[in-house]
Amino acid sequence: MKPVYADLSLLITAVIWGTGFPATFYALQSGFSTSFILLIRFSVAAAILAIGLHRRIMAMSRPDFIRGLITGIFLFLAFYTQTFALRFTTPSNNAFITATNVIMVPFMTWLLFRKRPHRKFFILPFVTFIGVAILTYRPGVGFHFSTGDTFTLLCAFFFALHISYLDTVTKQSDPALLTFLQMATASVLSLLYFITIDYGVVGTDILWSRGLLWSLYLGLFSTLIAFFLQTSAQKYTTSTKTAIFLSSESLFGSLFSVLLAIEPYSVFMVSGGAVILVSIILSEVNIRFPKPAERHKHTM
Repeated sequence: MKPVYADLSLLITAVIWGTGFPATFYALQSGFSTSFILLIRFSVAAAILAIGLHRRIMAMSRPDFIRGLITGIFLFLAFYTQTFALRFTTPSNNAFITATNVIMVPFMTWLLFRKRPHRKFFILPFVTFIGVAILTYRPGVGFHFSTGDTFTLLCAFFFALHISYLDTVTKQSDPALLTFLQMATASVLSLLYFITIDYGVVGTDILWSRGLLWSLYLGLFSTLIAFFLQTSAQKYTTSTKTAIFLSSESLFGSLFSVLLAIEPYSVFMVSGGAVILVSIILSEVNIRFPKPAERHKHTM
């Protein structure tokens, strides 16, 4: 896969993920619990991958298993907090705040692999914070950072961990096998959470056909296809570039949410989202800070 195709794959992934915000919202509105939605979406993806990759799965090495297990744990935590957050916030807030993982990725890479980020990444979090503050402003109420917004910010943190770690392991493992291991791990964790804590989902007031339809969409498109594209593409690009492309899901998520009349268009949505997107774009742009000698020369 050439770099240009890797970039295109990541953009397609972002569009698919953008549709995932309203799909998840509709699944939750159908009465499905967070863990039940995740159980369906990850199980569907894992089952299909298992059929096509059974020979590679049987021949997997212990390092491959460990890499897939760790990546799958990060993936489950990211999606659980993101899906749970949608009960208490809007799809646009969920999408834009999730996108702040771009600003976190360089710091995660620094923490995990001792690669110090560029100086601009010590400034961009403050720009992002301003965007989040505008995004969460409510006329007559003021700045209201809801429970859902808090969980979405936690979700961004786990996605940053996932992207940073995946950037390294995709260079060492088969992307298809790694995708299966992530899905399988997240499926098992979803099942454990469901049967121990969330089993009360089964009831008479659930819209089963509607909930299953959206959950299956999440499993086939937002999980199986999207993550296979992401995992394959990351082998030929960097973690920061991956985060930039995937962050555009916030634009598509908000767009689909407004078009489907899930939430109304607002100035604060556009303004806050724009500030966040500016910080995301700046994180990819090469910003050159002058050295002390150069600054002195300019003042002469």
